[in-house]
Amino acid sequence: MKHNEQTVIDENKYYTIASGTGKVLEVENGSMENGAAIRMWKNQNEPWQQWQFIEEGERVYRIQNRFTGKVLDLVECGVVDGTWLHQWEGVHGSSQIWIVEPTNDGRVKVRSNLSGKCMDIVGMSRENGARLQIWQDVNGDNQLWTITQVKEKKAKKPEAEPVKETVAPAQPEAEPVKETVAPAQPEAEPVKETVASAQPEAEPVKEAVASAQPEADTVKTPETEAPKAAEAPAELKAPELPETPAKPEAAKRTAKSRKASRKSRKSKK
Repeated sequence: MKHNEQTVIDENKYYTIASGTGKVLEVENGSMENGAAIRMWKNQNEPWQQWQFIEEGERVYRIQNRFTGKVLDLVECGVVDGTWLHQWEGVHGSSQIWIVEPTNDGRVKVRSNLSGKCMDIVGMSRENGARLQIWQDVNGDNQLWTITQVKEKKAKKPEAEPVKETVAPAQPEAEPVKETVAPAQPEAEPVKETVASAQPEAEPVKEAVASAQPEADTVKTPETEAPKAAEAPAELKAPELPETPAKPEAAKRTAKSRKASRKSRKSKK
């Protein structure tokens, strides 16, 4: 007889209970209520599809749902064929105790401790939603179960976050390079300042030339004043004086005196 060692050996782990169709036991709609139906459904890795085997003796267990915390139980503690299974809070009654029996192919039978009958799929249905019951042992596929440990998912996403944190700080380090390049430009400005200062040095020459020009003006001023001096005598000309009758006579007298003097000079010679 082959025994599946992975079946119900650690009550701190969770397991799925699957039929030959691959569908698993679950609490209908994940209900938290007492009396919620136990049915078959496609495995979706939901917590209400996972079970914990709490040991009550050798291969004897209470089978507790991971999501609801309630256990597999027989409706009204029935012992006859066709009694349905449901969930109920744990009361440590015999209707909540189950015996796990291994088979030759590694699967198991789950037998009621109260009635000795096997957990069975109603009508041998292969559809989602098929209900669970107890039935006499007929060694049928609808009474054989595979118990598989649930593999917990490891959170790997937080491990990638430190990589992003180390890449982000590397960018601000490039900023000091720009700061060193910027101060290099103002160093060329003093050259322009020396050139600019050199230009004002030529201005004194212009000022000297400009100052020289006024000196020429002082030279020219007499020339300009000379005609004015000549004009002054023109205003004082005596032509206007001959208007007086005395002046012609005086002129005649002077002319006569000049002739007389000339004759006297000739006579002496």
